[in-house]
Amino acid sequence: MKNQILKLVLFIFVATSVISCQDDPLEGVVSNDRQFLSFKIDGQVGPAIIKPEGEGSGTIELFAFGEDIDLSSITPKFEVSEKATVSPQKGEAVNFDNGGSHTFQIVSETGKIREWTVKISIYEPILDGEWKIRSFLYDWHIGLNNDWGWGVFGAYDVATSSYDPANYVPEVLAKDFPDAAFEEDNTIEFKTVLINEKGNPEGTFSYEAGDDNSFSSFVLNPDHQGNARDYSHRFRKMPKGNGVWEFNELGNVITLWEGNKNGPSVKGNVTVDAQGNISIAFDIWENSFTWDHWDAESHIQNAYTIYYNFELDNI
Repeated sequence: MKNQILKLVLFIFVATSVISCQDDPLEGVVSNDRQFLSFKIDGQVGPAIIKPEGEGSGTIELFAFGEDIDLSSITPKFEVSEKATVSPQKGEAVNFDNGGSHTFQIVSETGKIREWTVKISIYEPILDGEWKIRSFLYDWHIGLNNDWGWGVFGAYDVATSSYDPANYVPEVLAKDFPDAAFEEDNTIEFKTVLINEKGNPEGTFSYEAGDDNSFSSFVLNPDHQGNARDYSHRFRKMPKGNGVWEFNELGNVITLWEGNKNGPSVKGNVTVDAQGNISIAFDIWENSFTWDHWDAESHIQNAYTIYYNFELDNI
């Protein structure tokens, strides 16, 4: 037993000696790196866009939100390449009052220099304002990705495993849900309040009924069995009344909470057209179709997305 312990101790000693005698492959190597690894300021929206350009320059673009932003005294938080030095230094207040720009200089361990132009632009929220519904649409397809299917996506091309976009035209929801028309005069107001620690805008919203003082009903009456069937759990995505939201601009995803963040929530995809109109699309697919009914109910049960398309309410 003692011999085994002695052999183990000798083995560890020899192995340690061999490792310690090996040359360090990084010894004597110096770095040319002169990069910004990260860059952030208070009130920043989303991540900074960091672009090295050639051997000696680079740009950083970012957006900041807030009416009281003082561009003459910004203290950025950043990380640079190991063993590189930067000017202005970390923790130093910087004057961006010259058109929102300032030039930083990073010097590598070897003495190479890269000039970085940092540009801060004031963020203009794309959601803020009072909006009215321009259209309330949905799409559906029976037998999606099968050549026997039909719906607003058009015919499925087996050869290309796709649909011709020219054949895709979402339908007015009131065609199959008559009382969905109550939604078509509703309004919503978005207001950005802050930028959170993730760099996402957050704010409040108020979704109100229009002149008819009514919201859509998603009850199909009668259904194929002659009964009233309520599909609100699928189609009532937009919360009524007041709530809060968070918008991930990088992914174009908005999360809406009814009341506050302790309330029910729903996610939608936001798009903006060339005129500045916004659209919020909600996924409503459920695999619940049965073959004992047709027409409106088959469309409803095979629905994939509803679209709230808004334009600014200038009245």
